[in-house]
Amino acid sequence: MRILHVTEASGAGTLHVVRWLGERHALADHEVAIALGRRPQTPPEPREGLPEAVTVLELPWERRSAKAQLTAGRALRALAAAWRPDLVHLHSSFAGVVGSAALGRRLPVVYTPHGWASARTDLPRARLAALRAVEHGLARRCAVIGAVSEAEAAHAREVLNAPRVAVVGNGIPELEPGRRPAVPERRGRPRVVVLGRVCPQRRPAAAARILAAVRGQADVEWIGSATSAEGESLSRAGVSTTGWLSHEQALERLAGATVLLHWSAWDGAPLAVLEAVARDVVVVASDIPANAELLGAAGVEPDEGAAIDAIRRLLADPQGLVDRLAEQRVRTAGRTAARMAEAWLALYFRVLADRAVGR
Repeated sequence: MRILHVTEASGAGTLHVVRWLGERHALADHEVAIALGRRPQTPPEPREGLPEAVTVLELPWERRSAKAQLTAGRALRALAAAWRPDLVHLHSSFAGVVGSAALGRRLPVVYTPHGWASARTDLPRARLAALRAVEHGLARRCAVIGAVSEAEAAHAREVLNAPRVAVVGNGIPELEPGRRPAVPERRGRPRVVVLGRVCPQRRPAAAARILAAVRGQADVEWIGSATSAEGESLSRAGVSTTGWLSHEQALERLAGATVLLHWSAWDGAPLAVLEAVARDVVVVASDIPANAELLGAAGVEPDEGAAIDAIRRLLADPQGLVDRLAEQRVRTAGRTAARMAEAWLALYFRVLADRAVGR
């Protein structure tokens, strides 16, 4: 099978998922190409570490202006005509909109939002209504919506009335047998951290208040970068940020933490949670469906006050930390990149089989 993965969000978690899929599908003797945009957060060498069998192609997608989207759409259409994939997998909102419009029904298309834009909680109603209209049409142009969590699938079915939805949960290599990272010895004061770029999705003002409230028991830090405006609430609360770090550097810093605060407003299936679990870091998360799906009721909190109380209790109770770690491991067992890649392949074959008989 010839598989073309397309993503505009060429940084953070989405690109990692695409790379893991490309690597494992190529090792399974499929022909794989990854087409991506060159964004400010794109790694300098996006194909570094991938097998030679994976083709990496850059699209003219440096900005999110209307003109840039049209240019990227034309380039993607030409790329697909030249490379002739059997199936295209579009990852993230911009790739979904541009890719489905550019390719139409010429090719079987799987679309994965990695967090629905219309599920955002920081936008005015008119903007959300427009996003829902766009995503409603997108869901009908694609062969199937490939959700990364039951929460993401529920939004597709209940809010967007998507006719064809399948679920393939995110997984990471570190949860595969024999690949769990070594956990460093944690000495001195415990650390409570947030992982990821400072942005509205991670509710920086609320997260800063939570971190500031537990600073008496632990060192606190935001592992990631922020613009001056985004980082203002952190500065006011006295919470430091590391600035931009490579994925490997960020995970190394995460491994030394005691607690990860994942206070997201919306999510697909957060890799940060899985990466923390793989490094024996307890996660305290916001009570949204995607987080509860991974962590269960014990791992999510309804509001800032409850999150502060939960972190304080964990920091004061070593056995409680051990028990919560054990529960996290059980709940995320099987969330591996290998199983994720196999499940996507199975879905691709079903899509192609349906297309062959005209369904």
